[in-house]
Amino acid sequence: MNIWIMDGNSGVTLLYNPYKEFSVNEDLVSGLLTALNQFTVVEFKQGIESIEMGGLRWVYLSDEMSNLLFIAADDKTVSSALISARLNVIKHSFIEEYVKNEEYWKANWFGNTDAFIPFKDVINEYYEQWKEAEVVKGIAEFFDILGIFQQVLNLLQNVIENHLTLVKKDTIFSKIEKMFENYQKNPYVQSQEELKKITFSPTTGVNIISINPSNCDMVIVEKQIINLIKRIVDLIKENLDPVSFIDYLRQENVYNYILNNFKLIKELDLDIFLLQLLIG
Repeated sequence: MNIWIMDGNSGVTLLYNPYKEFSVNEDLVSGLLTALNQFTVVEFKQGIESIEMGGLRWVYLSDEMSNLLFIAADDKTVSSALISARLNVIKHSFIEEYVKNEEYWKANWFGNTDAFIPFKDVINEYYEQWKEAEVVKGIAEFFDILGIFQQVLNLLQNVIENHLTLVKKDTIFSKIEKMFENYQKNPYVQSQEELKKITFSPTTGVNIISINPSNCDMVIVEKQIINLIKRIVDLIKENLDPVSFIDYLRQENVYNYILNNFKLIKELDLDIFLLQLLIG
């Protein structure tokens, strides 16, 4: 997986971490990636999410606060859901380390890309963990499960952010924060390093993808995440009527995501759970 972190306006590459050999100029690729995204924003009022180009699958994530683009390219055999989930971890880590908030970013981003070189070590650490786990088929499948769940959690975060009033949004986030406080105090969770990696912040949402399946009981972790998703959906439903709930899920492309990845979701036996949760 090759990774770019770029300024969405200027196209300046803040960081590029390659794990695959490209036979083209890196600067030309960076310019093309930015231009493609800017074109879709202008013409279709939204940026690229995932495309196939040059024999690779490309996934885009953006951060409105800093106007940064996070882009990853990998083989087409790797699902866009998994690429997106892993890229999302990198995005959140970068924002927490360097962006922090809009005022801080504007005051500290002067175009000096050397400041971000140390972040390559963070990416490498994640990458080595992911590749090591893929050696075992069961663990690789669990990474697919984590990828699906992470994307669902991201989309639910978008529903809260984009469609609820400030009061309802604050209410839900306060309840989720309280839920996570109790979760982290649970003696069993405190004894399990990987379970402690499930985190939440109102800014970035729930993060589960940094879990290392080789260091945990995957069945228990999956049950914990399923319970977490159910409780977040229940909190959203408490603040919306059923018609609005389904409409906002549609607007945030939740159903499109499930349909586009339905083959993988079904193979992972997540189809009934997700459909009952989000439609039933």
